[in-house]
Amino acid sequence: MVSDHELIRRIVRRGDKEAADTLFDRYYREIYAFVYRQCGEKELAMDLTQEVMIAAFQGLPGYDVRKASFRTWLYRVAANRITDHYRSRRHREAAAEIPLEETAEEAGTEEDVLNQLERKDRIRQVMEIVSTCPLSWVQVFELRAFEEMSFAEIARELDVSESTVKTRWFTMIRRIRKELGSHDAD
Repeated sequence: MVSDHELIRRIVRRGDKEAADTLFDRYYREIYAFVYRQCGEKELAMDLTQEVMIAAFQGLPGYDVRKASFRTWLYRVAANRITDHYRSRRHREAAAEIPLEETAEEAGTEEDVLNQLERKDRIRQVMEIVSTCPLSWVQVFELRAFEEMSFAEIARELDVSESTVKTRWFTMIRRIRKELGSHDAD
């Protein structure tokens, strides 16, 4: 099996379509599953995954193998794209326009519909809260929540102390809980 690094080299140097197809096929399902877990909507996950893959391939000339593995870098691109989506005006407008009947057709029973709506709304609320935080905090949140990295791994990745990572993480968690509590009170 050809390494990611070799495929990337072929793509960047020669525009090798076959290498691009191989790299795309290697990671598409994994990234789709990751995006789907974050947004909970099939169509949105497909759209965002396509955007992630396009952004990743366009960004390959700037990718530095010494800073992170391709897989880690690709997850970072995906996490950033998800965050950007939840920050966008398009998301806020679309969330306000989804008819209940449309969701009911997809989900099945009334209880399934209500659970699905509650989950999507909770994800949206968390991502909106996260998107208002400083970028250095968002990076910690993305690496911990999306990539499931340990505090030590995040500290190495971001080149900060482990205590800084923990402080940012737990401060964000408190902020999210506080904000969600105020949403629940509405």
